Amino acid sequence: MEIKQFVWDVVDSNSWLLVENGHGLLFDAIESEDLFGNIRDIDDLTVVLTHCHFDHIIGLNKLREIKPDLKVVSTRLCSEYIGDPSKNTSNTAAAFLGFYKDGKVSGNEVAPFRCAPSDETFTDEYSLDWCGHKIYLRSVKGHSADSLIAIADDKLLFSGDTLLPIPTLTRLRSGSTRAFWEEDIPMLREMKDIELVYPGHGKTGRLKEMLEINKMPERYRKL
Repeated sequence: MEIKQFVWDVVDSNSWLLVENGHGLLFDAIESEDLFGNIRDIDDLTVVLTHCHFDHIIGLNKLREIKPDLKVVSTRLCSEYIGDPSKNTSNTAAAFLGFYKDGKVSGNEVAPFRCAPSDETFTDEYSLDWCGHKIYLRSVKGHSADSLIAIADDKLLFSGDTLLPIPTLTRLRSGSTRAFWEEDIPMLREMKDIELVYPGHGKTGRLKEMLEINKMPERYRKL
């Protein structure tokens, strides 16, 4: 199995593409001509959305044009939110991007957009058998209420924006600081067999190191 990283460098968002024997499994759908080119060479494609925020779904409509028969998997809430410019945050993307890079206007523009619902959805847990690999999806709610994490073969964690090589943001719409510290982080700490984390932003890393970056601040220990 080959794993390829594609980056939408406007906000450093990742798509991770797993390829085996002409089959593709893609985590998140950024905008990238490099990604689109790679997808054209794949026989069939499954896309897993880690959450609904615009920078992780901005390429989904284009991917559906390239591969009309692709299958999209997400949480039930994510499937609902990607069709709403307010909930997928694309309606505020222009303002966000205008000041994203070091407080300076970035020159990038994103108009509000909608995506069709996912083909398969779940609420809490979901298992996917892909090319003989076990893919386990689990709903998480700290970064956003519609998020998921994915574990491949019990050892590779595709964490979306739930766990990053920087402190996880929980203040965006539908995020929950309490859920992050009381539910998401304790669950992640139990994943002793994880060898590598593939995050929604930044480079791969070790689970222990990313958990250390996301160590609970003292002010939250009294919650």
